[in-house]
Amino acid sequence: MRAAEGRLPGVLGELFWRAWFPDADAKGVVLVSHGLGEHSGRYAPLAEALTADGWAVYAPDHAGHGLSAGRRVDGGPANWVPDLDLVRRHAAARHPGRPVMLLGHSMGGLIALRYAAAHQAALAGLVLSAPALSKQAVPGRLVPLLTLLARVAPTLRPAGIDVAHVSKDPAVVAAYRADPLVHHGHPTLRLGAAMFDAMDDALADAAELRLPVLLQHGVDDRITTVGTTRALSAALGSDDLTVELYEGLWHEIYNEPERDRPIADLRAWLVAHR
Repeated sequence: MRAAEGRLPGVLGELFWRAWFPDADAKGVVLVSHGLGEHSGRYAPLAEALTADGWAVYAPDHAGHGLSAGRRVDGGPANWVPDLDLVRRHAAARHPGRPVMLLGHSMGGLIALRYAAAHQAALAGLVLSAPALSKQAVPGRLVPLLTLLARVAPTLRPAGIDVAHVSKDPAVVAAYRADPLVHHGHPTLRLGAAMFDAMDDALADAAELRLPVLLQHGVDDRITTVGTTRALSAALGSDDLTVELYEGLWHEIYNEPERDRPIADLRAWLVAHR
């Protein structure tokens, strides 16, 4: 596996990206959209598995994440979609004529859904791992209040996720906590409000998505909920839909002790849809 990295002019400043390539010419591209607070480098082990099947894997650090510019863990759809499209076009230009698959995890899954709603024709398929579609982290009665507060104090950071719940594997949690490129504080209220709005829009627009879709989710996920993935599966307009739910797995299914099964399912689906 060969690797590369670079920077592109994103909406909020320089957008850092990583890429991993197979030894032979790539047969297709997988574009990875990472989750809240993390960064593209955490997907190197997954990229190693995918490059073995002939995929070139590209992954940006979202604005405000990792090595990309921008206020830490801030932003919203105004930069999510054009930034991701910038990297997609960059990858497509380097691998002309090859299919592009979009894979989004958690918040990155929400971003991927908003991207697919705007650029469906540019994609050969969509994969969502534990997509962030649930507002469970905030009591329902407080959502309107926090949305209003975000207009007055958008950079306030009142709450975040419990990183202990990303994986059952203690080594994964320890590495996450020790990673200097992971943001260990809370997201801004502006980002939280943008995510709440995007969740509603993603479910409302799901019927318009016609491309092949793979949904993967750990049933015991305590950061996002498998129930909203089930709701998304019922709302999607795709005639080519695969849903894989994993009993006993937590949030980061590709980093769980039982990671071999979801990674194998992902690899098989990608090859079948190339």
